[in-house]
Amino acid sequence: MTEDIVSKMFSFLAGEPESDKRLLFKQTLKDLSQNRYVKFLRIKTEEADPSLALFLYSLYKTTFPIRVFTQDEEKMNLFRQKIVDAFVDLPLRETVRRLSPEDLARRAGTEAPPELISEIQADVDRLLSAFSREKMDSVNNCYNLAEALSQVVGFNFPGILKKFDPHFVGGNFSVEPRFSPVKMSLLYKDLEEFAAATGAITSSENWGLILELFKVCAGKELIQHGAFAEVIGGLQDVHESRIVEQMIQFYLRNPVWQGKVRVPNTQAAEAWLEAKKAEAKKRIDQIAGAQRAVQINALVKQIFTGGSMTRLENYTPARGEPFREKNLEDFQYAEGLNYLLIFLEEFVDHEMRELCDLLLIRGQWTNNGLSKDMSEAFYRLSEMPPLIREIDERMSEDGVDGSRLKAALLRVDRDKTQIRYINSIVGNNNDEALELINTAAQHFIVIGKHLRMLVEDIQRKPPGLLYNWKELISFSRRPLVPRLADDYKRINHFVQLSRLCVAAIDG
Repeated sequence: MTEDIVSKMFSFLAGEPESDKRLLFKQTLKDLSQNRYVKFLRIKTEEADPSLALFLYSLYKTTFPIRVFTQDEEKMNLFRQKIVDAFVDLPLRETVRRLSPEDLARRAGTEAPPELISEIQADVDRLLSAFSREKMDSVNNCYNLAEALSQVVGFNFPGILKKFDPHFVGGNFSVEPRFSPVKMSLLYKDLEEFAAATGAITSSENWGLILELFKVCAGKELIQHGAFAEVIGGLQDVHESRIVEQMIQFYLRNPVWQGKVRVPNTQAAEAWLEAKKAEAKKRIDQIAGAQRAVQINALVKQIFTGGSMTRLENYTPARGEPFREKNLEDFQYAEGLNYLLIFLEEFVDHEMRELCDLLLIRGQWTNNGLSKDMSEAFYRLSEMPPLIREIDERMSEDGVDGSRLKAALLRVDRDKTQIRYINSIVGNNNDEALELINTAAQHFIVIGKHLRMLVEDIQRKPPGLLYNWKELISFSRRPLVPRLADDYKRINHFVQLSRLCVAAIDG
């Protein structure tokens, strides 16, 4: 008989003759009449019986304390967190504690940055390895079971019960309601929603844990285990009987109608792990950032001789702040590009130019190829200031990019298409800035390498790179050996500074 009914159902869906639909509907009536909850429906008058209202009222009254609890978002967030915590083994709880924001902040004040970063990463790795697929599935199953319960208690019981008793007041259990039959035409939409909200309830060993966590978070028992077991059993029994589905099929005269159950499917364990990883990464970035800032400040003091440390006017961290506030791409390499321009104008255009004139023009090299490499590097560096200024001018309010960015920034809140437009313009300028910083660093490395070789050569007996060291020493306005050593050290420090400025973004 079952196979025949299924066959007829497919025929009906395919648009087969009306007689098939009548046959299916006849079977629906038969199933309905034999249903153990047939009392919920008055077939002749097409009304829902007060016994259905009593069943709904019992669910509402028994679970009302949970309903009130779930409406407190702060308590629910704690409850959801407790679900995950319940599956964390005792040895792993120490790792979780060590990764808490409070503990990370405390340790940041007492431990050396490199060691702390290493410890944080080790704790994250330990946490990830401890959460097997089986453990994550257990967390997710329990979490989604609790979410399914939230759907049940959050159902609009007052709304549907008020249709059975116009005087019904939600949350007031001091007065017994007086329920009357209700036409299915007024009720079937509510029953569709009830079936969708309650269909995901299943029996599970996790119910005991969930009730205990409610008790912990609420500070009191919300529902006794026995009463709760009756609620779950009753819901499952009604769902398995298909009475609500059959009542709706009957009213709609649609024997193939089927509701859609809302089954929670939150990946709670994965989200929890990602949150822990994100918090740890944030702290690592903060520690590394603070460490980089200290290193950058120390290098700046060693490299620059004082005076104004600002050369760029438009491509600056301050000008990038409005973009950063809106989570747009900001002027990422402004600090590094500014330092590069200062170094080019203060050191390369003066000290390095004078030194190159001395070494490359007056110097008599044994290998001209070496001198050409150094000469080429110096020449390329001397070409860079106008290229840097060009980026800065483009980003001014009157510049080709700055004017477009200003207009787009005014529209971005109401026109989200401007986000990609802004990020594209800023990104292109960032790419150019990064290319200049990296290229300059490579040229400085070439010059630094030559200076180091020259420092060694001038002290070698006999020298192997230059023939006329005595002549060059006489022409230098400062003692040449310490001058070469100091310039090599300064260039080496600047290469470190450039890398730190880039790492502050890319790291």
